[in-house]
Order: sequence, then structure tokens, then C-alpha cells
Amino acid sequence: MAVITISRQNGSLGDELANYLAGKLNCEVISRSYAMEKFFGESEEVSEKLADSAKLFLTEVPGQPGVTYKDILTSRIDEIADNSDNLIVLGLGSCVMLKDREDVINVRVIASMETRKKRIARRYNVTEQEAESTVTIGDRKHKRFVSILFETDLAEAELYDLTLNTDDLSVEECAQAVLALVGRRAQRSKISDETAKDDSIDHQTATPVFKNETEAEFAKILDMYGIEWMYEPKTFPIEWDEEGNIRMAFSPDFYLPKFDLYLELTTMDQKYVTKKNKKARMVMDLYPGTNVRIVYKKDFQELVERLKSFGG
Repeated sequence: MAVITISRQNGSLGDELANYLAGKLNCEVISRSYAMEKFFGESEEVSEKLADSAKLFLTEVPGQPGVTYKDILTSRIDEIADNSDNLIVLGLGSCVMLKDREDVINVRVIASMETRKKRIARRYNVTEQEAESTVTIGDRKHKRFVSILFETDLAEAELYDLTLNTDDLSVEECAQAVLALVGRRAQRSKISDETAKDDSIDHQTATPVFKNETEAEFAKILDMYGIEWMYEPKTFPIEWDEEGNIRMAFSPDFYLPKFDLYLELTTMDQKYVTKKNKKARMVMDLYPGTNVRIVYKKDFQELVERLKSFGG
């Protein structure tokens, strides 16, 4: 599951990206018009006023003491996110509103003024001077809405997991980048969930630091063939002392998500091979459904070719 928020500059193709992703993920897009119709549509007058005034969102809803229109907006979007496999929220300050959710990915779509005014000029058949005025007004309104509701500057870079400049990127290319991030985040969450259930240890790090050249070489081979990998994402306790303290654990070198396979690299030294084989068997015995394979350096290419034949 992923909740994707998209903040965009006017004319940056942010709306187009949201709709393209919705088609790929088979999910809804919550936009401003969606919120006005679905959350506040029972009163056309209120809906129109909210569309024109950000400050009105901070006022109490008649008949609901202590509840503001902002509260309704945030609670309804949270509720939909909780009950959806995937969801895209376009604008509405959602990058701030949903920032504390573990499943959220915040995306910012930008482009240069030159690019944006040309797009707007073509779309609405106006002059570039008129288009520039439209772009400027749109940017100012977006920024003001978020500033009033959430007291945050929409342009702050740290709000976003991914920023896409569409001067030279197509909507499809942007979508591929977002979907790749969604997939990677899903794998990290899967590992975290598994460790909570089977008493293994989440060993994921922000940056993989290889312990030797053999591991770095193998990672390059996997990259060359486009095979997704994670470096030492889990540590499996496999032996405990009488007080329950972990005495021995095993952290396989690589995990290949597509094949649900852990790989441990080894040299030709039989002493180390025997130890690693024993640990691998203990992991598979203690953690049912976990697949671990010991790989010799001479087997690198053979293994990768085999994985490639299965669609890696």
C-alpha cells in the first residue's frame, strides 16, 4: 500500500502525473475539486466559499463545536487512505497533512517558468505574457493555502521524498521514478513487518557499506542485469544461551526481492563454507519459508544468468 502526495507548480505536469499514476495503480486521486464535492458538497454555498477562501477552513463547522473544515478535510483523507490499497492526493497541503504516516511518499513536481508558461500558453491559447501571469497567480495561491492551513512553506525541500523537474522529463518517466520508489519502500516495509513477526532483526541501513570487494563486485553484476537487491536487510538469531541472550546470528549478504531469496557469498576456504552452510540450514529450520543459498565466487555469473532467464 502507498499513499502518494503530489505537490506541483502550476504548469509543471503535476496533474497529469497524478492521473497517469492513478491509472497504473488503479486508485483514486483526491484533488481539490474531489474534496469540495465529496466532503463539503452537501452545501453548494459552503463549497464555493471554501474554494475561494483558505481562512474559512480554520472556522468551526456549524453544529459541530470545536470541529473546523480543516479537521473534516484531514480526517476524511486519512480515513480514505486507511481503507485504500493505494491513494494519490493532489495538492491540498497533503505533503504536510499526511507527513506522519509511514506509508506516505511525498512528491514535488516542478519546472522552469519558461517551460511552464509555454505549456499554459499552448493549453489555453493565450500569449506567453498572459500565461506567465496565470502561472504566478497559481503558484501564489498554492503557497498561500498551505501557509494558512499548516503554517508551512510549500517550497521547503525537506517536505519531499522525491522532486521531479519536468523541463526534460516526460510524465511517463516521472511515473517510473515514483513507482520505483513505491516498490522499494514496499520491500523495506515488508522486511520490517517480517522481523516484527518472526523475531529476526531489521538490519536495513540507508547506505549499504560492503565489507569486501567480492560483495561490491557481486552488487555490480546484479545491477548490470537489472536485478533488484538489498544488502544485509535482516539478521536472523540462530542460537541462544540459557538466559535467552542471542549467542549466534546470521546476516545473509544479499536479498533478492523478486525471487524471495537470500544469498551468502563465500570463498573457497572449506572451513568458512562449512560454517556458513550450517548457519544457512539453521535459518531455514528456525524461520520456515526463508530461502538461503551459499554462493561461491566462481558461481556468480552462472547464478545471475539463471536468475536472468527467470525474468530478472
